[in-house]
Amino acid sequence: MNRIIKVIELGTPKETRKSIKFIVDQIEKHNFAICSDGDAIRVFGKCLPENYKDSLTIIFSKGYKRKAKIPPSLITLKPEYTIERYDDFSFRIKLK
Repeated sequence: MNRIIKVIELGTPKETRKSIKFIVDQIEKHNFAICSDGDAIRVFGKCLPENYKDSLTIIFSKGYKRKAKIPPSLITLKPEYTIERYDDFSFRIKLK
């Protein structure tokens, strides 16, 4: 868990970049993020190392559909971890 994670790919659209930045901002402040942009969730999850997902350090869950709206996704970071930010799309996961 000493690795810098960059959660963006080359050629990612501006709208998706904005959503990913919003996800990282929320995780930094609250240890969870809520987002309805499926592309941003997919890119964020794809760029994370597998060991964080396997050990349930970061948990992805799907929200409930409400009145024909897109259900939001929830990304949760375990409470004993925090992120150390390097730029808009790069961070390191550390123990508190």
